[in-house]
Amino acid sequence: MKLHYYPGCTLKEKTTNLDESTYAAMKMLGYELVEPENWTCCGAEFPLNEEKIVGLAAPARILRQVEMEGGDKVVTACAFCFNVLKQTHIALLNDPLKQKRINAYLKDDIRIDPVTKERTTDFPEYRGDVQVLHLLEFIQKEIGYEKVRSLIRRDLGNLRAAPYYGCRLLRPKGETGIDEPDDPSIFEEFLESIGIGVVDFPFKQECCGSYLSVSLPDAASEVSYRILRSAKLNGADMVVLSCPLCYYNLDRRQDRIREKFLEFTGMPVLFFTQILAWALGVEAEILGLDQHFFDPRPVLGITDKAEVAS
Repeated sequence: MKLHYYPGCTLKEKTTNLDESTYAAMKMLGYELVEPENWTCCGAEFPLNEEKIVGLAAPARILRQVEMEGGDKVVTACAFCFNVLKQTHIALLNDPLKQKRINAYLKDDIRIDPVTKERTTDFPEYRGDVQVLHLLEFIQKEIGYEKVRSLIRRDLGNLRAAPYYGCRLLRPKGETGIDEPDDPSIFEEFLESIGIGVVDFPFKQECCGSYLSVSLPDAASEVSYRILRSAKLNGADMVVLSCPLCYYNLDRRQDRIREKFLEFTGMPVLFFTQILAWALGVEAEILGLDQHFFDPRPVLGITDKAEVAS
């Protein structure tokens, strides 16, 4: 079954392990992911300026392309991309004037084929019919946990994972949030469906420091340390997440965290699609495990770069 999938820029450049494990896992679940033709960056941040419509152009163009290709929904594994696309969908759906303005803005779009150099200018108006779902939502609502359980090929019952939501999956409440911000359960239910023990910890909804990793790296390191420390103190073997920026702060910056907090020995941080694909029987070499700062292979029972027979 074909399903429109928007990967976003970061998954094609910096976190290919999230993108490739998403493709692998969804194939095992019976889905062929289709990327919108000529997709571009969604903008990474939803524009807060209500007056300037230009900020909605990039995400609206992506949604329009999905609609043009006959899709009624699009999924994404990236928390930032989901947040931007979902808020854009709601903004245009709830405000007919804003939808009219963005369509007028995009009316003069020109697309040039990189091979034939043919110019395309005749684009239909976006009607607002494309549903935006995070992949965790799609698994819950469209696939169902019962089917996921029936397809599990590796027993991961000895593992305990701390689900980390971060900011973008749960907020703003009532708009992008995939669950109740103060008492979420969708990530826990997902992990339980693939046979992993779930660890509840008080920092699962806290911000990892986000872009402070650029402007105030020490502050980001401290916040990330608190999250990892909390997960470990509550008995987790790993932290599981969906956001590329959270992954950067919690995994790729563990060298900085160790320098600042000498007692911290490190902790595996995995994308939810990596652990899903592994549970479904996907080979380890496809999961991009060598891209992690803290090697997650030992906790998964992989003794070297070659997959160990399960």
